[in-house]
Amino acid sequence: MAEQPPGIEFEDIPLEQARHMGRGPRMEPMLYDTLRKKIQSLSDDAIRIRLGPEIRPERMKKYLLRIAHDLNVPVTVRRVPDGVIFWRSSDEDRHQAQEVASRLQGARHKRSRARGGRRRRGS
Repeated sequence: MAEQPPGIEFEDIPLEQARHMGRGPRMEPMLYDTLRKKIQSLSDDAIRIRLGPEIRPERMKKYLLRIAHDLNVPVTVRRVPDGVIFWRSSDEDRHQAQEVASRLQGARHKRSRARGGRRRRGS
């Protein structure tokens, strides 16, 4: 058996534990736990988060959407002055989001065709 290089230590760990270690939150653990609890406890009310200069609303929105996706909780997030607001998505919220996405995708498709994009040939 080959010797280990100096300063490097190898350790066998269970695969399930390794999967969780590789995807750790890229934020402060206390913030992650707080957001996780807030998302899990969502009811009929919305929650507003006032942000300081250290975190931008776009970043907080991504955090909320990622955690909500991991928890399988549909949320709607909106930017408001000095922060973000979020709530548990209703069927109406999800339907509206799908409509907007399809409109945007249709507009993108029309723009690429107008620029002379080639049509794909079927096999």
